Amino acid sequence: IDEVVKLGQQYKDIAISQYTLKCVGIDPGFSSSKTGIVMCEHIKDKEDKIIVRYCEEFDKADPNYIADLLWDFHLKYMNVYYLIDGSNRAIVNLLKIKFNEPLNWDSKTANPNSMTVIPVNFATEHKQMLSHLHQMVAQKYLVIPEEHEKLIISLRTAYAKELSLDKEQTSYNDLFDALRL
Repeated sequence: IDEVVKLGQQYKDIAISQYTLKCVGIDPGFSSSKTGIVMCEHIKDKEDKIIVRYCEEFDKADPNYIADLLWDFHLKYMNVYYLIDGSNRAIVNLLKIKFNEPLNWDSKTANPNSMTVIPVNFATEHKQMLSHLHQMVAQKYLVIPEEHEKLIISLRTAYAKELSLDKEQTSYNDLFDALRL
C-alpha cells in the first residue's frame, strides 16, 4: 500500500485526459451506511496504471444529488462508465433515467457494450472483485494519491476471510466497496 501511495504522488499531476477510460464505482448507502463514490482513470504513461481521481463518501445523501454529481462527471469527461451495486434498484433506475438508458436491466447481462450505468451483483461478484483489487495493489497497477486518505485507510484496515470483506473491521468500507467496483 505504501508503494501504491508513493506511485500516486508521482502520477497525481498528470491531467485527466478526455481520451482515457474512466470508471466510477458507486456503493449506494442505505440507512446505516454511507454512499461511497470512487472514480479511477486508466492512464498509459511509461506503463499502464489505474489512478484514483475522485474519492468521496456521503452520509444520508439525497439520491438526486448523487445522480446530479455523476451526471456532472458525464458532462465534464468523456469515456466514463458507472459501476454500481445493483442491489439498490431504485438508485440504479434513477441513474438509468438520467443517462437515458432502458429500465429493463439485469445485472447478469450488464456490460459496457450496451450501457453506461452498469449494475453489478455484489452477492455473486464480491469475492472476485476483492481478488482483482488485491492483485492490482500487489502488482502496483493501482495508484492512489495521498490526498485520498480515507481510501488509503480503508485499504490498510481491510480484513477478509475467504475473500469476504469483514465490514466491521474495515474502516470506510463504503469507499472500499466503491473501489472494488
